[in-house]
Amino acid sequence: MRLLVHRWPDRVKWIACVLLVVLSGCADLAPRFPPSVPPAASRIDPALDAQTRLLESAYRAYAQERYPLASSLLQRFVDANPDSPRLREARWWLARSYEQSGDLSAALAAYRRLVGEVAGSTPRVGSYEYDALNRLDEFRRSLGPSSMLERRQIALWLRGTEWRAIPDIRLWIEQLADAGVTALIVEAGTSSREAAQSGPIGVYFHTSKASIIEDLFTVIVPAAHAKGMAVLASLNLHEPWWMTVNTEWSTVMADNGGPVSQQATPVDVLHPDYQRFVDELAQDLLRTDIDGLVVEARRAKGFAEEWSPTSRRMFVDRVGLSLDRQDQSIPPDAWRWAGWKSRTYLDCVARLARRLRQTRPQFLVAVMVHERAVFFPVDALTDYGEDVAETKQRGLHLVVLPESGALEGSEKQEARLETVRQRLMPTLGNERQLWLGMTLSASEPSSLMTDVKAVLATRVGQAGTHLLLINGPSIP
Repeated sequence: MRLLVHRWPDRVKWIACVLLVVLSGCADLAPRFPPSVPPAASRIDPALDAQTRLLESAYRAYAQERYPLASSLLQRFVDANPDSPRLREARWWLARSYEQSGDLSAALAAYRRLVGEVAGSTPRVGSYEYDALNRLDEFRRSLGPSSMLERRQIALWLRGTEWRAIPDIRLWIEQLADAGVTALIVEAGTSSREAAQSGPIGVYFHTSKASIIEDLFTVIVPAAHAKGMAVLASLNLHEPWWMTVNTEWSTVMADNGGPVSQQATPVDVLHPDYQRFVDELAQDLLRTDIDGLVVEARRAKGFAEEWSPTSRRMFVDRVGLSLDRQDQSIPPDAWRWAGWKSRTYLDCVARLARRLRQTRPQFLVAVMVHERAVFFPVDALTDYGEDVAETKQRGLHLVVLPESGALEGSEKQEARLETVRQRLMPTLGNERQLWLGMTLSASEPSSLMTDVKAVLATRVGQAGTHLLLINGPSIP
């Protein structure tokens, strides 16, 4: 018994030491909030005293892990004190409270709002804006574009020639972010016959696979990410006007006057060598730190009428249908040929997406289609090789372009978007995989900014699916 009596004090001392170490370590885990306003100042200004008490209550709730209460108190502070010198401090902890409670969408919005308050393009190191910018960058890198897509996106799609006409790209991106644009879709290369005929052909990012017109992505991507915006590159694979096409990848089409074949504009997207080329090019695009890739819609009709020896051989081998005449460009049942080509093409896009996601797990890949694919699916299949249901089955995002023609007013476009959405939702199910296009008619960057703000002030700009703003006439 005496031995036990003498040992207890040693054990008590040992336990006390352990508790001291543990408790001191726990103290390090507690959030270190900035000091409150000194009491002397609060006695002079009752309003400041009330602000201090409200912030202290929010801090206590946060420290006690009562995050919904903390966010409620901090939101009350932000709403009631727009001119407070501690507004940015409150916004930071509001974002942190949302993040800790698992409300990622609200947290991202709060971080973006805080970043948007900084006057210059680069926040001061150590400021709340600087920390918020770093937090947004961590989200983007760890979660990929999925973190950007937790909320509805307002994307602006500009062609390379339009970007090159902007005097100060960084300043313009800041203005777009302040206006409410949350994502940019940037043309990766020359995308039309008109652009190729009127200027140089090539791409707008660094690569050894094609001629470089100007490396716009090194300017656009970091400037957009600095404002919490996602950046997606758009690339036309059917009609690669951005490169000199290898003749082995070319297709031929049946002439309307008879079975004579003629050289066609599109390439054979099913050719294995062309697919390997696209894979390597896409890896170069990925190195620009973009968040996703949008595969542009084919412009020229005739998908069911074009063929190449390679695609003809693949069809015969895999489907088992033989073509009786060698000068016949397609089998008599054109829809079957077009359906097989479309599915095989989408399989290629899906494989490309998987390869890109090996480096960036949440990398977004979307496929553009014409509006006809929604209302006239057979025509869209044979004309452009588009199939909404098959696109959905492969987990690819869907971007619906408005039909070409005269620009409509906002009310007509709003009604059209709602009709398209209702038609697609039974097939897609998830609004977060659907982007609906809306046309603008600006002739210069300054008027485009005005048009963007006008759209975002309407009902269509404030609710619904992801919205894609396209300047000028839509793709034919």
